[in-house]
Amino acid sequence: MKNKPLLQEILWFLGCIGVSIITCLCVFGKTIFTESIDINLHDTYFVIKKQHLLISFFIIISFFVYYFKELKYSFCRKIQRSFIFLLGFILILLASLAVQLLPFFSPYHNINGWTVSPPMSEQAELDQFKQNFIILTIVSKGVLILQVAVVSMLLSVAYKWGKSKK
Repeated sequence: MKNKPLLQEILWFLGCIGVSIITCLCVFGKTIFTESIDINLHDTYFVIKKQHLLISFFIIISFFVYYFKELKYSFCRKIQRSFIFLLGFILILLASLAVQLLPFFSPYHNINGWTVSPPMSEQAELDQFKQNFIILTIVSKGVLILQVAVVSMLLSVAYKWGKSKK
Protein backbone atom coordinates (compact mmCIF):
# COMPACT_ATOMS: atom_id res chain seq x y z
CA MET A 1 0.00 0.00 0.00
CA LYS A 2 3.03 2.31 -0.07
CA ASN A 3 2.48 3.02 -3.76
CA LYS A 4 -1.12 4.19 -3.35
CA PRO A 5 -0.27 7.93 -2.95
CA LEU A 6 2.07 7.74 -5.92
CA LEU A 7 -0.63 6.06 -8.01
CA GLN A 8 -3.13 8.76 -6.99
CA GLU A 9 -0.76 11.52 -8.05
CA ILE A 10 -0.11 9.84 -11.39
CA LEU A 11 -3.88 9.60 -11.91
CA TRP A 12 -4.31 13.30 -11.03
CA PHE A 13 -1.51 14.16 -13.47
CA LEU A 14 -3.06 12.05 -16.25
CA GLY A 15 -6.45 13.59 -15.47
CA CYS A 16 -4.99 17.09 -15.95
CA ILE A 17 -3.52 16.00 -19.28
CA GLY A 18 -6.87 14.57 -20.35
CA VAL A 19 -8.78 17.71 -19.37
CA SER A 20 -6.22 19.81 -21.26
CA ILE A 21 -6.67 17.76 -24.43
CA ILE A 22 -10.47 17.87 -24.14
CA THR A 23 -10.38 21.65 -23.57
CA CYS A 24 -8.17 22.17 -26.63
CA LEU A 25 -10.45 19.90 -28.63
CA CYS A 26 -13.52 21.93 -27.58
CA VAL A 27 -11.85 25.27 -28.34
CA PHE A 28 -10.04 24.43 -31.59
CA GLY A 29 -11.94 21.40 -32.89
CA LYS A 30 -10.28 18.70 -34.93
CA THR A 31 -7.47 21.04 -35.97
CA ILE A 32 -5.74 20.13 -32.69
CA PHE A 33 -4.80 16.80 -34.30
CA THR A 34 -2.88 18.49 -37.13
CA GLU A 35 0.78 19.47 -36.87
CA SER A 36 0.05 23.14 -36.19
CA ILE A 37 -2.89 25.44 -35.62
CA ASP A 38 -3.42 28.39 -37.97
CA ILE A 39 -5.19 31.44 -36.59
CA ASN A 40 -6.29 33.93 -39.25
CA LEU A 41 -6.48 37.42 -37.82
CA HIS A 42 -7.30 40.10 -40.38
CA ASP A 43 -4.71 39.49 -43.10
CA THR A 44 -2.15 37.76 -40.87
CA TYR A 45 -1.76 34.07 -40.08
CA PHE A 46 -0.45 33.01 -36.71
CA VAL A 47 0.90 29.47 -36.73
CA ILE A 48 1.14 27.77 -33.35
CA LYS A 49 2.52 24.30 -32.78
CA LYS A 50 0.02 22.07 -31.05
CA GLN A 51 2.57 21.11 -28.39
CA HIS A 52 2.90 24.72 -27.23
CA LEU A 53 -0.85 25.09 -27.00
CA LEU A 54 -1.35 21.83 -25.12
CA ILE A 55 1.46 22.64 -22.69
CA SER A 56 -0.03 26.07 -21.99
CA PHE A 57 -3.47 24.63 -21.33
CA PHE A 58 -1.93 21.88 -19.18
CA ILE A 59 -0.05 24.39 -17.00
CA ILE A 60 -3.12 26.55 -16.45
CA ILE A 61 -5.46 23.68 -15.68
CA SER A 62 -3.06 21.66 -13.53
CA PHE A 63 -2.07 24.70 -11.43
CA PHE A 64 -5.66 25.34 -10.40
CA VAL A 65 -6.47 21.64 -9.97
CA TYR A 66 -3.45 21.02 -7.73
CA TYR A 67 -4.03 24.24 -5.78
CA PHE A 68 -7.61 23.39 -4.88
CA LYS A 69 -6.78 19.70 -4.34
CA GLU A 70 -4.00 20.51 -1.88
CA LEU A 71 -6.01 23.22 -0.13
CA LYS A 72 -7.65 20.58 2.07
CA TYR A 73 -4.23 19.27 3.16
CA SER A 74 -2.98 22.79 4.05
CA PHE A 75 -0.15 22.31 1.55
CA CYS A 76 1.77 20.01 3.91
CA ARG A 77 2.80 17.50 1.25
CA LYS A 78 6.21 18.38 -0.17
CA ILE A 79 6.02 17.04 -3.75
CA GLN A 80 2.58 18.49 -4.43
CA ARG A 81 3.56 21.84 -2.93
CA SER A 82 6.70 21.95 -5.07
CA PHE A 83 4.63 21.10 -8.13
CA ILE A 84 2.24 23.99 -7.33
CA PHE A 85 5.17 26.42 -7.00
CA LEU A 86 6.73 25.23 -10.27
CA LEU A 87 3.45 25.49 -12.18
CA GLY A 88 2.73 28.89 -10.64
CA PHE A 89 6.06 30.35 -11.69
CA ILE A 90 5.69 28.96 -15.21
CA LEU A 91 2.16 30.37 -15.39
CA ILE A 92 3.41 33.82 -14.38
CA LEU A 93 6.09 33.64 -17.09
CA LEU A 94 3.53 32.58 -19.72
CA ALA A 95 1.25 35.45 -18.75
CA SER A 96 4.18 37.88 -19.00
CA LEU A 97 4.95 36.62 -22.50
CA ALA A 98 1.28 36.96 -23.45
CA VAL A 99 1.22 40.61 -22.36
CA GLN A 100 4.30 41.30 -24.49
CA LEU A 101 2.66 39.72 -27.55
CA LEU A 102 -0.72 41.48 -27.26
CA PRO A 103 0.22 44.60 -29.28
CA PHE A 104 0.92 42.41 -32.31
CA PHE A 105 -2.77 41.50 -32.47
CA SER A 106 -3.71 45.09 -33.26
CA PRO A 107 -4.41 45.58 -36.98
CA TYR A 108 -2.87 49.04 -36.71
CA HIS A 109 0.43 47.86 -35.26
CA ASN A 110 2.70 49.29 -37.93
CA ILE A 111 6.02 47.43 -37.83
CA ASN A 112 6.83 46.81 -41.48
CA GLY A 113 5.01 49.78 -42.96
CA TRP A 114 1.84 47.91 -43.93
CA THR A 115 -1.53 49.56 -43.68
CA VAL A 116 -5.09 48.32 -43.56
CA SER A 117 -6.42 47.88 -47.06
CA PRO A 118 -8.79 48.99 -48.56
CA PRO A 119 -8.51 52.44 -47.00
CA MET A 120 -11.44 53.27 -44.80
CA SER A 121 -12.94 56.63 -44.07
CA GLU A 122 -11.26 58.53 -41.27
CA GLN A 123 -14.21 58.16 -38.87
CA ALA A 124 -14.56 54.41 -39.38
CA GLU A 125 -10.82 53.98 -38.91
CA LEU A 126 -10.89 55.87 -35.62
CA ASP A 127 -13.88 53.85 -34.38
CA GLN A 128 -12.16 50.60 -35.31
CA PHE A 129 -8.95 51.76 -33.64
CA LYS A 130 -10.82 52.66 -30.45
CA GLN A 131 -12.62 49.32 -30.46
CA ASN A 132 -9.38 47.36 -30.90
CA PHE A 133 -7.67 49.47 -28.26
CA ILE A 134 -10.48 48.77 -25.79
CA ILE A 135 -10.35 45.02 -26.49
CA LEU A 136 -6.57 44.91 -26.10
CA THR A 137 -6.80 46.91 -22.88
CA ILE A 138 -9.40 44.54 -21.43
CA VAL A 139 -7.37 41.46 -22.37
CA SER A 140 -4.13 42.89 -20.99
CA LYS A 141 -5.84 43.85 -17.72
CA GLY A 142 -7.35 40.37 -17.55
CA VAL A 143 -3.90 38.80 -17.91
CA LEU A 144 -2.59 41.16 -15.22
CA ILE A 145 -5.43 40.10 -12.90
CA LEU A 146 -4.54 36.45 -13.60
CA GLN A 147 -0.93 37.15 -12.64
CA VAL A 148 -1.98 38.87 -9.41
CA ALA A 149 -4.30 35.96 -8.59
CA VAL A 150 -1.55 33.39 -9.19
CA VAL A 151 0.94 35.35 -7.07
CA SER A 152 -1.59 35.69 -4.23
CA MET A 153 -2.34 31.96 -4.44
CA LEU A 154 1.38 31.18 -4.26
CA LEU A 155 1.72 33.49 -1.26
CA SER A 156 -1.18 31.73 0.47
CA VAL A 157 0.52 28.37 -0.21
CA ALA A 158 3.73 29.66 1.36
CA TYR A 159 1.86 31.11 4.35
CA LYS A 160 -0.16 27.96 5.04
CA TRP A 161 2.91 25.78 4.63
CA GLY A 162 4.87 27.90 7.08
CA LYS A 163 1.95 27.96 9.52
CA SER A 164 1.67 24.15 9.41
CA LYS A 165 5.40 23.69 10.18
CA LYS A 166 4.99 25.17 13.68
